Amino acid sequence: MTTPLDAPVLRVVNLTKRFGGLAAVDNLNLAVRHGATHCIIGPNGAGKSTFFDLVTNVQAATSGDVYYFDERITGLPPYRCAGLGIARKFQAPTLFSELTAAENLFLGKVGHLGWNRLLRTRETPAGDAQVVALLERLRLAGRARAADLSHGQQQWLEIGVAMMAKPRLLLLDEPTAGMSPRETAATAELLRELTGGTTTVIVEHDLAFVRRIADVITVMHRGQAVAEGSPDEIAQNPLVRDVYLGRKTL
Repeated sequence: MTTPLDAPVLRVVNLTKRFGGLAAVDNLNLAVRHGATHCIIGPNGAGKSTFFDLVTNVQAATSGDVYYFDERITGLPPYRCAGLGIARKFQAPTLFSELTAAENLFLGKVGHLGWNRLLRTRETPAGDAQVVALLERLRLAGRARAADLSHGQQQWLEIGVAMMAKPRLLLLDEPTAGMSPRETAATAELLRELTGGTTTVIVEHDLAFVRRIADVITVMHRGQAVAEGSPDEIAQNPLVRDVYLGRKTL
């Protein structure tokens, strides 16, 4: 795969997903530039999580196309998308709760099939240098089972699992859901530290968090992109206030 830095890492063209007569994503056009933290906001039902499903082909698009570094990936199986360097943190928890934080991170590195290797070689995830370093950065060193972590710590661990694959495109679905304001602020700091130059797309509701971390914000409403700009531009956009207050209809 060619990877010109001037090409958008992710580009969707006229992307649409219909359920019967309802369009969850409706003729969406969006581009994410290399190295950006691009946040997608909007009220419930705007189509944000469905957009992630279409990018990773968890759901098939009704029409339209998805391009990754200008190569069409529409319809590729999800595992092929992952193999191209697209990592996703889902909104619902996906951790192995009975495994340790280190073991969960190790699986993020080697995949589920790597667990057979772990059992066969008796390799210890806690001895893996990449795992140890990331545990420290996640502030989870010395932690036991994932089930024993707080909600915020579990969210951080899920982000870490996605980062272990060293993705070229990281998709995070509501990484601060259910967090306290203090945890949310800590998550923004952690993401800035972890993602570095990794192109990151974040679906979120928390506008304060988004303003802390976003380079670009796209506002979705009823499956469409109705505004895009810097955090300051979006904060001053009266259309965005109307969308969130329910005064905007399309």
